[in-house]
Amino acid sequence: MTSIIEEGPEQAASVLADDHSEIDILIGDLLAALEEGEKSKAFARLDLLWARLAVHIRAEHLCLFPSILEADFSIQSGGPEHQEVQSAIDQLRLDHEFFMRELGTTVNCMRDQQDGSDSEIASKQFREVRRSVLEIQARLAKHNELEEDHVYKWVNALLNEAERSALLIGVRRELENTPPRFRF
Repeated sequence: MTSIIEEGPEQAASVLADDHSEIDILIGDLLAALEEGEKSKAFARLDLLWARLAVHIRAEHLCLFPSILEADFSIQSGGPEHQEVQSAIDQLRLDHEFFMRELGTTVNCMRDQQDGSDSEIASKQFREVRRSVLEIQARLAKHNELEEDHVYKWVNALLNEAERSALLIGVRRELENTPPRFRF
């Protein structure tokens, strides 16, 4: 995954790309916990992954996507056409729906097995959770490429300095707004 590193002041695109990296690490930690067979540790990491991905998606839906879609495409040069932007964002939204639906199902599967004592059933459920997480991880890698290689770069091509600053504030606010159980 390529990371966007901007010179000068922090940019919303770099904050979101850094969040991708943190989510990737969290997925690795979750897969390790699943491999170790530690139910409570795996569930805690899965729950955190669900929450982190949810706030990331919320930041994009509430801040990034509207900012880009509402840009004045008539004055930009060298940037994308509105149709290209709309098509990319439509694909990203479909991915987001998949991630949240799949993670919701997976969290419920893990929650249901928390109290189970049958090791054969638990082992089967762990394999299913692992399969789901690997599917999410693979789709997320392609998804993040589209964002980092295109959509995030459009911020600089389409938005002026004031709009980029407002976007950064909004993205930071949404990323920091995690469910209370994850605040330290």
